[in-house]
Amino acid sequence: MPSRVKELLKKAFPLVLLRNVQLEVNKLRIKTIDKWLFPEQPFQQKDFTIRHDAYPFRLHPVPASHLDERLQQQIADNYNWTQDEYLLIYEDPCIIEPQFGWALSQQNKLIYPSLGFSRVPYLPKPDARIKKMRKDSLEEYDELVSFRDTGEENYYHFYNDVLVKLFFLEEKLGLDPSIPILISAKLYNRAFFQYFLQHPYLRSRRWIVQDQQYIRSKKTYFCKPLTHTPHYYQRILKMVQPEDRVGAGGERRIFITRSPQRLRYIENNAEVEAVCREFGFETVDFDLLTLPEQIRVMGQARYVVGIHGAGLTNMLFRSGYSMGLLEIYPPSTYFPFHYILMADQLGYQYDGLIGEVGTSKYSGGFYANPMELRQRIESLIKR
Repeated sequence: MPSRVKELLKKAFPLVLLRNVQLEVNKLRIKTIDKWLFPEQPFQQKDFTIRHDAYPFRLHPVPASHLDERLQQQIADNYNWTQDEYLLIYEDPCIIEPQFGWALSQQNKLIYPSLGFSRVPYLPKPDARIKKMRKDSLEEYDELVSFRDTGEENYYHFYNDVLVKLFFLEEKLGLDPSIPILISAKLYNRAFFQYFLQHPYLRSRRWIVQDQQYIRSKKTYFCKPLTHTPHYYQRILKMVQPEDRVGAGGERRIFITRSPQRLRYIENNAEVEAVCREFGFETVDFDLLTLPEQIRVMGQARYVVGIHGAGLTNMLFRSGYSMGLLEIYPPSTYFPFHYILMADQLGYQYDGLIGEVGTSKYSGGFYANPMELRQRIESLIKR
């Protein structure tokens, strides 16, 4: 779809509605035309250097008796939920397209292991023009590690699904630092990537930044470590600048708010802030802070109340000290458990409050019950 048409649609319709429509269109495409346009490159177990499944909620049982019954039920339902871990060293030439990071074989078949979460319904297939790319129009490498991934520029997924690939390959292969690593320009230009790029561990690597160019690689490493891996969190923590850990272990109480422009926000935010102030919480908007400031704030926070969102990932910078976390969810039938698992693995107290439907259907806003919030905060502090 031309960019001008996209901009007109964004002006005419709420973004939440457009996203829902786009998701349904993409689901339909996956079931129909995409099967013909983009057949799947088959792989067998023997093609992988590593390939197995694990059960996150079995590996890390979460105390749930104090949680909302809906959260308890979801945790129980996901007891058998699996995450895959794999390493595929693809020894035939492939082309990697720039928009999403899909890799295609010489037979123009999609290499699904080229992206860690390649089967999610919201991920579009590549532009069909990739099949017509001439060899002389490609940027070519003899050997390449692909860090392209679904949601790669997202703050949470950077820590849990992208950066950890380097730790994983180092552990499993003793990866040669001279082998170039492919990342998207979207990720490279993020302030958080540039922050960690200051560390010698990343600075010493050879980074290939993919913007609009198509890449041809003769030998390519694709991998997906298990998400929510505690010892990887400790590796990340060691890459933080020492001055940004000053004051870690303090006793601050913070409420992490979100602007209505973020499409997930609390409509009665003034009431919520008032309740939080009763318990000595200060309001913080991470969108207004640099990453070093976010690291310092979260490292000093003994208690945190926060709306579900990537900013809660900063809890890992409190690691080594106690924390009580209350996560506020928008109303839904599904409640992402990224931060339930992370909090449990870091040894924190955790609770969740589920919001109620707001007044504007497509704004992304929702209502948080002040009375329940007060009860949850009291319980969190007492525990």
